[in-house]
Amino acid sequence: MDPSKPLKFVTIVLPSVVNVKGRKKRLDAITSTWGPASNAIYVTHPGTDSDYTLDTPIKNSFPRIMAIQPNIALEEEGVPRLKYVISEVYKQYNPAFAFFANDHTFVIPQHLCSFLKKNKFQPEDHLYAGHALKPKNQKGTKYAFNSGASGYFLSRKTMRILIKKWDEGDQICEGNGKKWLQSNPGLLTAECLKSVGVDPLDTRDDMKRHIFHAFGLVRVLKKELDAWYENKHEDLHEILGIDETFHHELQKGTACCSPETASFHYVEWAETRALWATLNEIQSRGVKGMDDKELQQFMIDKWPKEKKDIGGYAHHLPSVSKWEVWNDLLYVVKSIAPANGNGVC
Repeated sequence: MDPSKPLKFVTIVLPSVVNVKGRKKRLDAITSTWGPASNAIYVTHPGTDSDYTLDTPIKNSFPRIMAIQPNIALEEEGVPRLKYVISEVYKQYNPAFAFFANDHTFVIPQHLCSFLKKNKFQPEDHLYAGHALKPKNQKGTKYAFNSGASGYFLSRKTMRILIKKWDEGDQICEGNGKKWLQSNPGLLTAECLKSVGVDPLDTRDDMKRHIFHAFGLVRVLKKELDAWYENKHEDLHEILGIDETFHHELQKGTACCSPETASFHYVEWAETRALWATLNEIQSRGVKGMDDKELQQFMIDKWPKEKKDIGGYAHHLPSVSKWEVWNDLLYVVKSIAPANGNGVC
């Protein structure tokens, strides 16, 4: 990183609440895969399971550490932590954009960059973009929020307005005294942004395929997802507008994922390394450089076999006999591999 050049974006890696004791392995995997190219900043809590130390930090490079001291926020205090992190990112790094995720998120840095470039987003325009969800049966003002699991972008201007509202003690942005919002930083942020006229965007591509995913590759492809998650897509038309084709429903098979896919979630350390190796292999050899059988065997060799390594919320690769599923899986993996020469911001 050239310290004289302004950062296009940074990626804030917040602590996941799932398998907290596995965090070190996940951050080790992120450090050796997508972390450096995405300008990752690891949010840590010293002396807890969310602590982390970089083995060999390199000056003026990423990943970096942002340690949260107990007087600022405890490990379980998501709202004060997010307020502090947004403020510090804005002050210390002043990036054009910040992508907020957690240590179970898998990121394709080239596609985070191309998402910003293709849409010609500007840092001094508002931006709140990720995978939009909407609570059902809302009373009062209706709003949507972006999944913190799949990650979401905030622009410099949007970070600035949040900081201003929180500094002013704005009633809506402080949760209107609703205690349940104090443990839901994502919803609190969404309500605050709604109050200043900022809604999530429909970030799907031209064929209505998602770019940001709140589950892992296999579950997304097979559409084997939690009911609560699917339900939160039913009323999105109230915020994002009418979708005449899919009515904002999630799709399966090759329609699940845009070739510009930028994130997955519930990706444990071993799958992070396996998926990264797979995408790099396709990128280095070219899509036509590997036939399907060869790519299938490469993935089988690299992917974690034990449930403890793949995690409680992820699914294993399909059995070799499930060739119909494999056809879709291989198609998607080839399509989401960054093209050779497709760099990062």
